Amino acid sequence: MRINIRVAAIIFKDGKLVTTKMRKRGKVYYVLPGGGVEGDETIYEGLKRELEEELNIGIIDPRLIYIKEFHLEETGRILEFYFHVTDYVGKIKKGFDPEEKESVFEEVSLLDFSELSEVIFYPKQLIKTLESDMNEGFLEVKYLGLQKEL
Repeated sequence: MRINIRVAAIIFKDGKLVTTKMRKRGKVYYVLPGGGVEGDETIYEGLKRELEEELNIGIIDPRLIYIKEFHLEETGRILEFYFHVTDYVGKIKKGFDPEEKESVFEEVSLLDFSELSEVIFYPKQLIKTLESDMNEGFLEVKYLGLQKEL
């Protein structure tokens, strides 16, 4: 079984969640900025590289807050590590996604929690946990379990 390791950032700007607007086969959806860890990178190095590429920012002291597993028939097992990023240098703006894939990175979007349920947001199971943990200040690292679909 193939295992992919992915990282994603939870960043708030002006009280809104920073997301990337994606398009795949005409379908628009939103995800947290991030992507796959490459080669010998650590999860921290992968997160740093992904945010430099996608958001044009350098991150300072990201904090691991969630671990989630996915088992997808097409791609195998995915381990995702979510980091809360409060400090960064640079101005958040659309960068690029150098990987060749079916989905296209269209823009950086700032969304209120109320908007997350009105758009297609992945992983949708994260919305409620994210909102309650944000209000509490992300007190601990949480294992979010194994999911068999996005």
